[in-house]
Amino acid sequence: MDMEAKARQYFEEHYNCAQSVFAPFALAFGMDVDKALKIATPFGGGMGHSGEICGAVTGGLMALGLARGISSYDREKKYACYDLAQEFMARFRDLHGDNTCPGLLGYHIGDPAGLEKVRKENLFHTLCPKYVGDAARIVDELLHQ
Repeated sequence: MDMEAKARQYFEEHYNCAQSVFAPFALAFGMDVDKALKIATPFGGGMGHSGEICGAVTGGLMALGLARGISSYDREKKYACYDLAQEFMARFRDLHGDNTCPGLLGYHIGDPAGLEKVRKENLFHTLCPKYVGDAARIVDELLHQ
């Protein structure tokens, strides 16, 4: 199963966008998936359900960090990871027009009225699976280029 499909499967199992994108990569890179799911939890809903940057985007950034981040200082590798992160965010934004929950959903979910509208219009179930799948696919493409 490809990373896009795995990410969508996690989302269907009621994990948030960040968890759903990050978990398949964590598993692929030998990280304990339970720890990965815990780490990614607060990034859902645009970081703590505040409606900021999309959880699919933050999950993708965590996956890139896991794959290409540094654990000891190496300026060249650090900036190469930054470049990869910028490429990921640009591709996601080019595909969907934005990297934030309000820009993607049309409502600010950090506001109770906006959150209610998103839930009423079922946008978490109609739009977010596409964002999750696309984020995972883009990360996978970037890691294999």
